[in-house]
Amino acid sequence: MDATSIIKMLPNFHLFSELNDEQLSYVARQTQLVFASRGDILFNRGDAALGLFMLVSGQVKLAVNSSQGSEKVIGIISPRESFGEAIIFLDQAFFPIYAQATMDSHLFLVPKQVIFSLLERDTTVSRKMLAGLSMRNRQLVQDIESVTLLTCTQRLIGYLIQISSEATDSSHITLPANKATIASLLNLAPETLSRIMLKLQQEGFIEVHGKEITITDINGLRQYEYSL
Repeated sequence: MDATSIIKMLPNFHLFSELNDEQLSYVARQTQLVFASRGDILFNRGDAALGLFMLVSGQVKLAVNSSQGSEKVIGIISPRESFGEAIIFLDQAFFPIYAQATMDSHLFLVPKQVIFSLLERDTTVSRKMLAGLSMRNRQLVQDIESVTLLTCTQRLIGYLIQISSEATDSSHITLPANKATIASLLNLAPETLSRIMLKLQQEGFIEVHGKEITITDINGLRQYEYSL
């Protein structure tokens, strides 16, 4: 992919959506195109953070392994989303998690020196990066609240309602990853996730066909969540 093609794609990412042609050209010239096959590790915990990643196509899982070897999924990255922003500003910038492609993926890698240069040149980039970091921080707070205050069933219902609100057809959704990954993301055991899905299906709120889920009674699902 040449610089011209990269220039056309960069505004699709929130961070660079307001850059002018000169700034886009500057970023594009420095941007590296990365391809990762399914299962490839983009970086491991402890690797030096060399820049900001932006997902063009595919899917990436952010996770950490415990000392016992169990995996905790931190996030699932979809196209047009970025990751690695916060780490590049630390003096000793080493990733505290690992990133793995869960399907064949294309990514942009923007070196951190380019990000620093943009921040010095343009305040819109600073605002957007701060907004992005704030949203990530809010999500982390919500995740902590979810684990400590919500039941297992409430966590799953909340997640289903969240992704349904982002879908083209809110009544038909596709889980972005396999059930084991979703379970880890919600801090559930895989068997617990399966048991709750079966119960919600028996109650008539959803229909489950693999990763495809139909929400048959969204209002009933919300009321059921609040009643728990």
